[in-house]
Amino acid sequence: MDNLFRSLDTDRANVVWKWKLLEELRQSGLRGDDPRVERALGNALAAGGAFEPGQPEWLDREQFAEVTREPVVRRALQGDLVVPRTEFQEFSRAVEEIYADLLPDRSGEVAQYIPTLKNAPPDRFGIAVCTADGQTFQIGDAGAGFSIQSTSKPFSYAMALEQFGAGEVHTWVGQEQSGGTFNDPTLSLDAAGKPQNPMINAGAIATLALVEPDVEVSERFARVEQTWARLMGRPPGFDHRTFLAERDTGHGNRGLANLMAARDMLRMDPKDRDAPQKAAEFYFAVCSMQVDAAGLAAAGATLANGGVAPYSGERVFSQETAGRVLSVMGHSGMYNDSGKFSDQVGLPAKSGVSGNVMMVLPDKRMAVVTFSPRLDEAGNSVRGVEVCRQLVEKFGLHPYKSLGAGRELSSAAEASRRALGGMPAASSRSAGVASSARPQVPAAAGPHRPAGRER
Repeated sequence: MDNLFRSLDTDRANVVWKWKLLEELRQSGLRGDDPRVERALGNALAAGGAFEPGQPEWLDREQFAEVTREPVVRRALQGDLVVPRTEFQEFSRAVEEIYADLLPDRSGEVAQYIPTLKNAPPDRFGIAVCTADGQTFQIGDAGAGFSIQSTSKPFSYAMALEQFGAGEVHTWVGQEQSGGTFNDPTLSLDAAGKPQNPMINAGAIATLALVEPDVEVSERFARVEQTWARLMGRPPGFDHRTFLAERDTGHGNRGLANLMAARDMLRMDPKDRDAPQKAAEFYFAVCSMQVDAAGLAAAGATLANGGVAPYSGERVFSQETAGRVLSVMGHSGMYNDSGKFSDQVGLPAKSGVSGNVMMVLPDKRMAVVTFSPRLDEAGNSVRGVEVCRQLVEKFGLHPYKSLGAGRELSSAAEASRRALGGMPAASSRSAGVASSARPQVPAAAGPHRPAGRER
């Protein structure tokens, strides 16, 4: 750590300014409010006593060593994060450009069938990026809360898989594209009454019926909230108005639950005649959890990282579970435009009618989430789909469209393909983010040696 300390001690005062350290981490994608950074800095600074009011904070060698005991801080300063510093900056700049390009777009309409969504501010727009290491970039309304809606479905499916395993789960819910809308009463269920897949409403009701089925519903919901807190590094909120609106208008979903129950395709107490309605209302409650684009990006990064959460390093889901979830998202995650999205983007994604889209980049171990309430005819965010399409096109991230590209690539296309570890022409795609030279921590001119601190 001595070399790192010297590189950041730009005025040779034998200290490192806190602001300088935070700027170095920010350049690598780590925010100052990252809980790991906050904890490491807080512990180190507390060991040195109080500063005089208004005095810039700084770290001596011992305190700097304490901060760098936090693995993500040390790896960031060494240029060892999952997405190298220069590549993360390039990706962030591209997100900024796409955001600016799409900001004037007012096409599409907000969801009309849930009153709280119908009355939502239609022109909000935010984008958040999160990697497996917790590198983040946010722009626009990335911190604005919204009800998660259908983007809860991949994670409900994951919870059911973790508890019962794929064999049992898929006796209750299938794995095939339904060919219809997410709430189609005729195409949602197969001939046996089984939901076609976990990404449609009937399938989500069925998978949620497998989440902690033997405890009271309040405890079941608490377990779901706890899982989301582990994914995001903070607990979700709850949109009470949306829950009440969905409960009052969700007759079709209750009908689906009744149809499944009538065919013994809903795990429930057969003696409880209200069980189908309770199953539907549990689904409404989970859809009404409130998140923001930044938190949802962390949940998506957990899937991209094989089930390990970015901020805690905790394994929330098994690798097998994460893989199964991404597989189903890949063919059924974008409502009845899933095939079109797969052709244009080729990456697993899930959307919700509140206007969110979560796209997972497994090879890059990162996720991109957009929030923009105006929807297309399929129920997907207009801007959200376009963000995904433009990013994939700009960085050559479609897993199939560049196969065999070879020598005919122009130099511009080749440069784009190499960005973010893209597969170079006439070579194989790396299993992860391509390696690059570790950036040197720049030595910028700094302020004068700090005054002493009060002890």
